[in-house]
Amino acid sequence: MSIIFNSNSDNLPLKFFDIGINWDQHKIYRPNGFDYFHWLQTDSGMGIIRIGNQRIKLNSGQGFLMRPNIPHSFFPDSNKSEWQTSFITFEGTAASELVEFLNLNDYQLYNHLDTSLGTFIRRNFNTFKKTSFEDTLMQSNAIYTFLMLLRQNAYQNRLIFTDSSVTNLIVSYISSHYQENISNESFSNLTGYSISHTIRLFRDQTGETPLKYLTDFRLRMAKSLIIFHANLPINKISELVGFSSPSYFTKQFKDYFGKTPNQFRK
Repeated sequence: MSIIFNSNSDNLPLKFFDIGINWDQHKIYRPNGFDYFHWLQTDSGMGIIRIGNQRIKLNSGQGFLMRPNIPHSFFPDSNKSEWQTSFITFEGTAASELVEFLNLNDYQLYNHLDTSLGTFIRRNFNTFKKTSFEDTLMQSNAIYTFLMLLRQNAYQNRLIFTDSSVTNLIVSYISSHYQENISNESFSNLTGYSISHTIRLFRDQTGETPLKYLTDFRLRMAKSLIIFHANLPINKISELVGFSSPSYFTKQFKDYFGKTPNQFRK
């Protein structure tokens, strides 16, 4: 079990705060978050990470990257005898810009670490023990390499980034395809997550399910058609906004706006 803390105060593009390998991870509670970008990976056992109302399992061969100042806690899974991790925390004048390159919002789970990424901290641990100026430049370069490996891993696994990105992806898809036949399976295929996980991510961000958002979007589009196309039949409007049943459209419209489409038109 080894950990190195950085005592260097120089401004660098990327600079580590601490790095650890073979770490018997204990419970951490940070209601105000942490001051640095934080990478944590499970080498053996399993841990639980809590962020807001999210409860994320970090299994062996998985990693987790988090921005600074995000309230969180993590702890070993109660059913496992131990949780052994590797980690690195970092900052730097170029850190935020480079992490933007990863499309990171608040945090991201990396589900499948390839060999080069999963062994990076162990292979480069000794690099971070040295303290000369030249060595600190090598350390900055090593962190840059690590971030590029994260980017490569995300691309290879077609990773969808964080809750808000999933929400934005679904909202954008609905705005372009609302006239088509869309199901929960459509959203699942879009995000790459299971149906239940996709619904949960979207609901946590918006307070409603993707299908509810789709229905409301269609109704708002129908309202615009009724207002600006006075001669367009209601049944045709129902079809244009993606409802297969005019009677169901009428019921949903009345529930949403308090009037039937014909009453609204008058």
